[in-house]
Amino acid sequence: METIILVILAIVVGFVLFRPVTKKELERYNDKDNWSNMGF
Repeated sequence: METIILVILAIVVGFVLFRPVTKKELERYNDKDNWSNMGF
């Protein structure tokens, strides 16, 4: 049971770290007015 949880956790972490960055995220990151994009 613990092994399954660890495998799923590793897959999720790997997906978050190595997923392809979308064009929208790149535009948001490169925008000079970052305060409007914080998601508040």
